[in-house]
Amino acid sequence: MASVRDDRGDAEWTADARSILLRHRTPSTGWGYRTGAAPCVEPTVLASLALRTGEHHASDPAGTAVRQAADWLTAIQQTDGSVGVSQRLRTPGWGTPYALLLWKALGGFVAEQRRASTWLLELKGETTPLSADPERVVGHDTTLVGWPWVAETHSWIEPTALAILALRREGMARHARVVEGLRVIRDRAIVTGGWNCGNKAVYGRALRPQPGPTGLALLSLAADRDRTELVDRAISYLRSHLPDVRAAESLGWGLLGLRAWGEWPEEANRWLFESFTQVAGRSDAAPRLALLLLAADAQSLEFFNG
Repeated sequence: MASVRDDRGDAEWTADARSILLRHRTPSTGWGYRTGAAPCVEPTVLASLALRTGEHHASDPAGTAVRQAADWLTAIQQTDGSVGVSQRLRTPGWGTPYALLLWKALGGFVAEQRRASTWLLELKGETTPLSADPERVVGHDTTLVGWPWVAETHSWIEPTALAILALRREGMARHARVVEGLRVIRDRAIVTGGWNCGNKAVYGRALRPQPGPTGLALLSLAADRDRTELVDRAISYLRSHLPDVRAAESLGWGLLGLRAWGEWPEEANRWLFESFTQVAGRSDAAPRLALLLLAADAQSLEFFNG
């Protein structure tokens, strides 16, 4: 079990979290979903970005670990520009926007970013005509094109939001794909506030929102600063539900979404600490600790909407 400090006042838990995160790393590559597992793109990027937070992000060993992780991503990038789940799992390529976010944060990966952006722009979620669903089983506009988890399948909220964030960081905020991706996000908003992983309603009945997808969706909308009623409902949903959430992924993305709109809750630091104490000793702590660290640092928004 990892040793942690009970120090809610000055958030000293973040130093412990960074130390634990480094211990979970696979040398010269990155992070897996569990300690000792093969490195994967998502936890590697989240951990690397998290280590870029705070005042000493460039110092060894954190700086070396992050640079090696970025180099590892270049080594596993496919010739078509995509980045898979891991070195072994080359498809699907939903790791591509994650890789783009890290390369952009570090700089010096222009060719890799160009190839990845080109591939990401070509990846499209499958659509169906509205006439194919006369009973409106699916509650959203199935003709809009976003991004799927897997090629030749329908668009989902999380891969669409991540693609938007990555492409916008590449200077493509006005690209037609990004503009339509934002339409997908807005169209999938649940009427009561927030988002879930895909649908907003089935047979006319609104589905339940989830904190993680809601936070990601709010992040993707934040750069436009268009605070619509849709955004306000999502913020209200997170403000009412996050006080009871300690699952690190849901809390981390949820708080990042609120922070992007200037809505940081007064008790958020305590929630982060309590979540940290629950995950610090787990073998699957790395991606969870990373999200908690990203949520705790206001400057981390630069990685997503800077």
